[in-house]
Amino acid sequence: MKFSNMALNLRGPWMISPAWAALMAPVLEGFLQGNIVEMEKAHQAHLVKCDSLIPAPESGANPFQDKSIYVTYLEGTLMKYDYCGSEGTRTIGQALLEADRMDDVIGHIIVTDSGGGSTDAVPEISQAISRCTKPVVALIDGMACSAAIYAISYCDKILAHYEMDIVGCIGTYMNISGYPKFRKDSDGYVRARVYADEAFEKNGGYEAALEGNFQILKETTINPMNEQFINDMKANRPNVQEEQLHGREYFAKNVIGSLIDSIGSFEDAMNAVIELAAAAQEENNSSTQQNMEQYPTLQAMPAFEGQVFDQDGSTHLQQVQLEAVEAALAEGASRQDTIDGLNQQLTEAQDTIAARDARITELEASLEAAIARAENPNPEEVQVHHEGEGEQGAKPSTTFEEALAACNDFNNKHNI
Repeated sequence: MKFSNMALNLRGPWMISPAWAALMAPVLEGFLQGNIVEMEKAHQAHLVKCDSLIPAPESGANPFQDKSIYVTYLEGTLMKYDYCGSEGTRTIGQALLEADRMDDVIGHIIVTDSGGGSTDAVPEISQAISRCTKPVVALIDGMACSAAIYAISYCDKILAHYEMDIVGCIGTYMNISGYPKFRKDSDGYVRARVYADEAFEKNGGYEAALEGNFQILKETTINPMNEQFINDMKANRPNVQEEQLHGREYFAKNVIGSLIDSIGSFEDAMNAVIELAAAAQEENNSSTQQNMEQYPTLQAMPAFEGQVFDQDGSTHLQQVQLEAVEAALAEGASRQDTIDGLNQQLTEAQDTIAARDARITELEASLEAAIARAENPNPEEVQVHHEGEGEQGAKPSTTFEEALAACNDFNNKHNI
């Protein structure tokens, strides 16, 4: 164990049961005297198969047949860093998140027997619990006080193994000890702490506390941390009672529905994880089915059938990926519709031009015939060669006037 890590663990303030703190006092005293025994750290977490606890479904395959529940422990005095063979909450939290990423893990159980610990031990485990994507159930097996109840309040459900387990002790405090700023021993040895003129606020709370004035430490450190403690407990456990937030300890049976959810065994905790996992799976399937309906273009693509959405509606793509693919396909479909529309307009325009060309050819022939008749009064001798066919029902003009009238009629009809 590194001295630096243990020193970091011992910095205040604390969220710990007084009885538990008293038990730790000899350990801390031994550490200060250099009598700490180095012990090998042992990771106690393990996987428990859950198939034996799941009732066989009436039909279909059991979705959790080969799945496991990750079980870890919050025991002893909670510290941020590993110490004396015990794991710190940073190590426990990191292992929890690693297990949460395992495909065969459906959820977690945190077995808790702790009177609390240092304030900075809480965020490491509480943030890990909050980041878990799978259910987390806490099982109190002895005690969950102060920092311990704070940490597990982030779990989806809290059970106590026995009715007489101890829960509560919500509050923050700090131990202060040391010599006054100036002291002269009986043998004449002088101890003094001297601060720079511009550092008049440095250690102000500590120095004042040694003289019996605790208000500075309360206002700058202890009270803000305690306020955050209470606010988080109210957010995580909405049914907590106001009188339960001021440091008192309770038997588990007396705080059911507020600080804990129920009394139960380890098997009950496992079943709680299974129920939560099953509910999450059903909700996810329902949500995925709704998501599928949001992507009609993607569903309509034969090339993607069975590749994006599985038969149960699940998908390995994230929502942002689905949205990107759907948008791209929709844009492509929109562009194709535009191209098809333009092609249709082009075809219609070509048909109109062909009809106009035919009519022009016909009118030119009629005009040629009329001019020929005007130049040659004998119509039998006039021959006009037609290079195209006119509009349906149109007849060749026999006089110049008829041809001119036909031209005007064509121009008016086609807005020329």
